[in-house]
Amino acid sequence: MDKHQEILITAIRESGLTAREISVQAGVHESTISKFLDGKNDLKAGNYFRILHALPEKCRIPALARIGVVELTPVQLIEAATPREKAEILQAIAQWVLQPGSINSKTTDTSDLQVAV
Repeated sequence: MDKHQEILITAIRESGLTAREISVQAGVHESTISKFLDGKNDLKAGNYFRILHALPEKCRIPALARIGVVELTPVQLIEAATPREKAEILQAIAQWVLQPGSINSKTTDTSDLQVAV
């Protein structure tokens, strides 16, 4: 299976929508979507993007980023990350914070930041 197929299948499954619901929103026949999800057929580019744009933003934006169509802000990237990826991000931040001299408290204004919990 090609990477673009995996990306869309993952986005569809994460959306929680049925093939029928996506079909109505995207204007793509339900059987086309079902065959794609079963790995029996690939999609034409137009149908691929119609389906992708029918998905909720929380699934659509990360999928578009993974296929290289849009760039994510750091916040969107973290929101779209898997739990394992989020743990890796937090671990990297913790390692950076623990480095001597990484944060200069005299020049760092944190008044507009929320307290990390």
